[in-house]
Amino acid sequence: MTLGFDCATKLTEKMAKDLKGAGFRYAARYLGDSWKSFDKKEAEIIQRTGIKLISIFQKSANKLSYFTEKQGIVDGKDAEKWAKAVGQPEGTAIYFAVDCDVAGKQMQLIQAYFSAIKKQLSSYKVGIYGSYAVMYALRDYADYFWQTYAWSRGEIAPFIHMYQHENNIIIEGVNIDRNRIMQEPGYWGTEVVKMSKYTVRQETDAFLTAADAKSGQNKRGTVKPGTYTIFNTSQGMINVTTVAGKPGSWINPQEEMIHIVSSGETLTKIAKTYGTTISAIQAKNPQIKNINLIYTGQVIKI
Repeated sequence: MTLGFDCATKLTEKMAKDLKGAGFRYAARYLGDSWKSFDKKEAEIIQRTGIKLISIFQKSANKLSYFTEKQGIVDGKDAEKWAKAVGQPEGTAIYFAVDCDVAGKQMQLIQAYFSAIKKQLSSYKVGIYGSYAVMYALRDYADYFWQTYAWSRGEIAPFIHMYQHENNIIIEGVNIDRNRIMQEPGYWGTEVVKMSKYTVRQETDAFLTAADAKSGQNKRGTVKPGTYTIFNTSQGMINVTTVAGKPGSWINPQEEMIHIVSSGETLTKIAKTYGTTISAIQAKNPQIKNINLIYTGQVIKI
């Protein structure tokens, strides 16, 4: 199980190293200019220690009256401004919080707020933090989903990227909330593949999560033959969509498995990950003439 945490504490290098030593691999920190926000220096410290950084933007969001279309416009603009100010890579996620219990028709207010955010946030993907009910009600309004156990009444949505399961604990002297990483959550190191395509040659089963696609369980429809944009990859599965930047359906690429090269990866590392060889990968990818010349975002057949 991959562990993450979120906190309002400004992290020093020692804190980050100690938390890495305690087993944490992801840190979610706040954008902005408040007492709990991080700056460029802290971002560098976190990443230098090997922890993957995730951005949160939250001014209030702990009462229903906060969520209006007007506030969504303001927050979307402000989040983009602060993300660029600290050097956040474009195409990565910014999570916006719904930090209260919401149900029924109240969800329409939350939807209006996030609809406005999505229109304003041109350089980044939208993440949502909230309860189980919020996850389902906002599935068409975001790219990434971070569920809290609070107000979730024991339910966990199967498609989420992170799950916050414990609040306000002290680890290595830092007050944190614990999170489980369920699938790649849009962290700063994510390499964005804007135009990678995948051709579905015959009607294929569609699934809600990469794990479902891999196991062949919980089918939710089919993907018809055609050429699709790749939104994401995980566990050898791919998420294909007809709308670039918006998640679609997970499928199991039975004809061929693909891998999208991340920053710092080598063919040796990729071959080891999939239990194959460099020569076997080259045989399926004749465009790779020099094994030392692969690039971030490149789609490789496995």
